Amino acid sequence: MEKTIKADVMSDWKTEFTKRVQLECKSRKETFTFYDALQKEKYHTQRDKVFLSVVTFLRSEPLRDNDYVKYVSCYIKTGTKLNAKYFRNNLNKLNEYYNKADEKKAKGETFNPFSLRSYQRYVLFMVLKLSGEYTSDLDEPFGVKIDGHREYNPLTNLPSVLRGELPFEVKEYDIKRAFPSFIDIELKKEYRQNVYEILDKKTFAYLLNSNVTNKGADRNKILKELSKVYGDNADKVCTLERFNTKGGAFMDFSKYEKEYIERFVTENNLIDYVRLHDGVFVRAETNVNFFVFDWVVYAVKECIKPKIENEIVNFYDIDESDKVYTSPTMYADFFIQEKFIRISTPDDKIFLLRDTNNVVDFFNHNTDTVSFLKDNINDFANSFDAVADTIARENFSVVKQGFLLIPSIELKYYSDTKNTFGLPFKNGFYYFDLDDTGALKRKEYTDVKGFFAPHEIQSREFKYTDEVGMFEQFLIRACTGRKEPNTQDTKNIFESFKTMFGYLCHNYKDATKNPCIVLTDMDADDETRNGRRGKTLISKAVQEVQESIIKGGKEFDSNYTFVFADLEKKHNVYIIDDVPAGFKYDDLYTNILGDISAQRKGLKAELIKFKDAPKFAITSNWVVPYDERNASTNGRFIEYKFTNYYTSKHTPKDEFKCSFFQDWNADEWNLFYSFVFRCVKLYLQKGIIKTEYNKTGDNYKAYFNNDAVYNEFHRCVNNFVTDITCLSFSVTDFLREYNDSLNPLRFEKMFTIRNVKRYIDAWVGNFNRENKSFMFEYCQRTRKWIKKY
Repeated sequence: MEKTIKADVMSDWKTEFTKRVQLECKSRKETFTFYDALQKEKYHTQRDKVFLSVVTFLRSEPLRDNDYVKYVSCYIKTGTKLNAKYFRNNLNKLNEYYNKADEKKAKGETFNPFSLRSYQRYVLFMVLKLSGEYTSDLDEPFGVKIDGHREYNPLTNLPSVLRGELPFEVKEYDIKRAFPSFIDIELKKEYRQNVYEILDKKTFAYLLNSNVTNKGADRNKILKELSKVYGDNADKVCTLERFNTKGGAFMDFSKYEKEYIERFVTENNLIDYVRLHDGVFVRAETNVNFFVFDWVVYAVKECIKPKIENEIVNFYDIDESDKVYTSPTMYADFFIQEKFIRISTPDDKIFLLRDTNNVVDFFNHNTDTVSFLKDNINDFANSFDAVADTIARENFSVVKQGFLLIPSIELKYYSDTKNTFGLPFKNGFYYFDLDDTGALKRKEYTDVKGFFAPHEIQSREFKYTDEVGMFEQFLIRACTGRKEPNTQDTKNIFESFKTMFGYLCHNYKDATKNPCIVLTDMDADDETRNGRRGKTLISKAVQEVQESIIKGGKEFDSNYTFVFADLEKKHNVYIIDDVPAGFKYDDLYTNILGDISAQRKGLKAELIKFKDAPKFAITSNWVVPYDERNASTNGRFIEYKFTNYYTSKHTPKDEFKCSFFQDWNADEWNLFYSFVFRCVKLYLQKGIIKTEYNKTGDNYKAYFNNDAVYNEFHRCVNNFVTDITCLSFSVTDFLREYNDSLNPLRFEKMFTIRNVKRYIDAWVGNFNRENKSFMFEYCQRTRKWIKKY
């Protein structure tokens, strides 16, 4: 088509326009230019104004805002694909252009689908036609010609994605299901309504246009496919004459196009229009009242610009001269779109985080903003450099102002409620609500209130299963000493351990029952630290569910000012691992049931309210003392003992042939988290179930784990045991023996009025358990331990 162009209509008009205006205004300038003619508006005709409107429009570079032109041009020139994230139109169509470019390149051919010259000629053609200033003598320079029953013009030669880039709005009226309608006319029967439900458009077009000249074309196969729509009339659609004639079907049906285009134009009194095959283009304000002509129905397209399928904003605009435009509002809108959130802080500093599935990911805005924005520049060559220079200059000015325009919110982490529990997985937030049906459900993160600290769980996809996994099997064996809980006692123990684990995995805190979990070893003797029973795996399991902080027992000192310096609101469980013998459990009273003051070095202390503070868990290889009369302490600590099923010589890794958590695949993680949901539900239904242990021996071992204390205590108390005349003794009697002036250990203050009763109680409990001849019983009235035979 390009070869038929014999003149440039715009250039010819500019030359004629300039000479005419100079002559009419009688200018005596030696050099009278087009620009001079522009100033002489008095001499502009209506036709001149139409041409000038095109000049003004084209100077604005309208294709600069067309994403197809921008993306495909970049790919052709640089071989680089711009960020598809910012492509506003149909990505499938864009990929078709990319594929065509690759095919042309592979053949060594040039691919230029968006010729600027063709587009400019199209704009002038359309404006002249639809403004009533077109004359037939322009047909040749514009390449307008009639071939058969169709008209070919600059509109038919232009890619559809550019047709809407005009200085005014247009409408396109075309025949609905054109060729199927023409077939119905010939058959005098209606099939067109269902044709594309049975055969897709491409297949239908292929069947109609296939002919004897096509390689592999078989009329019988064509008739078989067409019969799905037309039945016995298929041979009247693909007639023998049409099949034996190249383009036969097209020539037959295009005559109907011409006939019904002419009827549409005549009936609607259209004067200024442009034909496009089976349709016409008119200005948007043109009145059209008649749409149905016999079997043919016309439909209207209100906007022929590519449909915006991706409403997305960027932080800049750039004009044809590479001048970059930004503003605080543009930056703010972009940051909000990219899920930036500004956190309100007491010291009024800017704290930003990126919200991805409600996960808190703090953004270092002073150092990372420029590189982040640079990664989102969606231009190339000089335009790219212009934008990069702009953001570097504006980083601490306009960009910061944009940050301040982001609405601030309070950082609140997600919390379960009394009867709900949920976990954030990669494929959604899974939860259950006992106030509802209690069934496990999934919802989008936009429907979840609160944020989540970054955690490995968010990288895992979840699908519930009732199958038993490694961790559940491990817990059965560690707490019961058996592979299966096959007695009522072992079933009860396993159930209690499940509620304990569910309690730690549930991050809601109830002020009336918020105990510290203590994990210890069955039959610990405070002499040999056997350990390796599986307590650490419980701690690690909790860490795989909730954001946790773990401290070694020896490094945790409740009297140290900064002991909670690294505690944050995101932490749901605080684990003190492997505490030593003599650990002061009482020092945790306030922290378990109250607020926690997190004093950080060089900073003001942060008060973490009870509802945001973590639950506590302790592990120890030593025995834990127990005073049955101390209800306050007993309510704050619940002990769970691990059997010796696992030891240093027989570990879970030996039994399951893998390292827990580290070696698990996706299926095993599903089994684990499914078990977590079951444990939490059991805990919410039954509460935390305690396993009752006989603590007499534990108390004795706990109080007398020091050899010096053991020996001195037994020296003193033996006098009351062996003296048959001594029928009872009191605290005073014991201290009199201990504080004897001849006893050198009296200065060590091992036993005092404040602590000796606990020692005596622990000794009496063990003595009564081991001695068969008599026992001691405490009398509250006389405050003495009395011998009972």
